[in-house]
Amino acid sequence: NHCVAHIEMGRVVTGADDPVVLYVSGGNTQVIAYSEGRYRIFGETIDIAVGNCLDRFARVLKLSNDPSPGYNIEQLAKKGENFIDLPYAVKGMDVSFSGILSYIETTAEEKLKNNECTPADLCYSLQETVFAMLVEITERAMAH
Repeated sequence: NHCVAHIEMGRVVTGADDPVVLYVSGGNTQVIAYSEGRYRIFGETIDIAVGNCLDRFARVLKLSNDPSPGYNIEQLAKKGENFIDLPYAVKGMDVSFSGILSYIETTAEEKLKNNECTPADLCYSLQETVFAMLVEITERAMAH
């Protein structure tokens, strides 16, 4: 299992016995923990992965793929000053990113055109919102 191989490498390097892992990539978003001799998924995305969400939003702003869309969003987010409320969808230990992506895709152009925000503000708001969602479900799994 590719995912478990990544976790096992980290476990060996860190010496962690029973890790709780937030596993994210362009195609995966899962909170995985070692319990009762097996890796178990405690929470996950119920639609698209966070990496996919960020990649698609980067295309809306026409950000480069070099070195990666997520990196370029992060760099622009550092310049953001105004936080824009975005949909926040956490359901137990699961998350949903399709609603936040749809919302920001459909409103970004209008907000930018009306000078309600900057591209940096949008990146800052998206990054902070999706990361808060991920931290919430990871903390919930750790508490469990």
